[in-house]
Amino acid sequence: MHKRIISFVAVIIAVITVFTGCDVLTFNSAENLVRPPKLSGDDGALQAAFEAAIAEKGEYILRYPVAGSHRSAFVRYDCDGDKSDEAFVFYSLKAEEMVINMYVFDYADGKWEAKETTPGEGNDVYAIEFSDLNDDGVSEILVGWSSMDSKTNKKLSVYSSDKSGKNMDYKVLAIETYTSMFPVDLDDDGEKEILVALINSTSDAYTTDARLLKMVKTDNNDYQINAVGQISLYSEITAISSITSGWADGRKYVYIDEAGNDSYLTELVYWDGENNTLATAFSVDMLTVASCPTSRSLPLECADVDKDGEIEIPATTLMPESLIIRKNPETGIAAGHENVYIINWNKYDEGGFTPVHSYFSNEDDGFRFVYDSEVMSDWCVMFYPDERISQFFRLPETSDENEIAEPELLFTITVVPAGETVSIGTYLISGENVKYTCEITEAGESAGLTRTNIVSYFSLI
Repeated sequence: MHKRIISFVAVIIAVITVFTGCDVLTFNSAENLVRPPKLSGDDGALQAAFEAAIAEKGEYILRYPVAGSHRSAFVRYDCDGDKSDEAFVFYSLKAEEMVINMYVFDYADGKWEAKETTPGEGNDVYAIEFSDLNDDGVSEILVGWSSMDSKTNKKLSVYSSDKSGKNMDYKVLAIETYTSMFPVDLDDDGEKEILVALINSTSDAYTTDARLLKMVKTDNNDYQINAVGQISLYSEITAISSITSGWADGRKYVYIDEAGNDSYLTELVYWDGENNTLATAFSVDMLTVASCPTSRSLPLECADVDKDGEIEIPATTLMPESLIIRKNPETGIAAGHENVYIINWNKYDEGGFTPVHSYFSNEDDGFRFVYDSEVMSDWCVMFYPDERISQFFRLPETSDENEIAEPELLFTITVVPAGETVSIGTYLISGENVKYTCEITEAGESAGLTRTNIVSYFSLI
């Protein structure tokens, strides 16, 4: 078997002194403003109605959600489909800063009308979602409350109005502890459920569970929230970065992007209609994060990379003998290195994975290079972000373990200022305020490389 000589990278690593450091910045929260700037238009009228409603209670502090699509303390949404927004104001009274309240307002006859106020379940507002959980045309309100007692887990309150949704009389149907939640019609019955994932770190080892919550009608023709399925996810999970859903292999999946033990992975959860239960695509029995088939080294999240309406899952492969070399800004000497990874995007299909797209990237210089395994299986790269130079080599093969053979430089990509004059023969493409140039060596020309096919692999991030 041919073996590659790796002295090239070994020599580079030998001269690197790795150092780390960090600065911590702290900011004063905007929530500490007791009297926020006055809003204008309908928002101004809403603020005025709110201030009038709590005028006798003293000064207040607005509370702003930190996640989700609704980031204002004044959240407006047409919950009942009457083409007129309802409003939800999140605040604390200055005298009770640790108590979060939600004030409900309805818009009728050209003015905002205060309906009710209700206390929350934490010290702050995390996120707000609206979702029609029983397909009656009236959206339920899903509010995530965060607490100083936990950096990871939150409380989810599910609020539902009356059957008609006209009197805005909300009541709490459920309170759930969760780490991440995602409204989705997982069983494809036309009604959305809520998938909640919970990381439990109270014991020596982390455990993670997923529950599917469904709004169901009771015997007295009322509604309640029931857990219709629960499963264990991988242990050792310490964070959930995102949740999304999509179809694959004729089935709807929820894709849960997670992190744990310096690795990242995606779990696929679905509704098993035959057994009427929640299920996962991968068995978690006796497995570690590293052994999960979607385990990867970079914090990448699932996405529809080819824009075909189906979700792809990222995976990473270490690019052999390839490094990102950084300098110490004070000495100018190489002071640190990072690995270069090939990023592979795959569809989950019939229990396996189908490759869709692969590339490696230079994030510092803002470009990607399509990875062609037939052409580049013996390539390695060196990125020097301080000089804005990227070198592409071909690794020689030898049957002699003791033979030392240096990689051949195929071509170099250099980033130069936009105003700099460059040769037409070296010009690749222009980015924002910069140009990218390419110089091909004799070895690269002998390998059949041309500016045209390098351009075909190259793209800006």
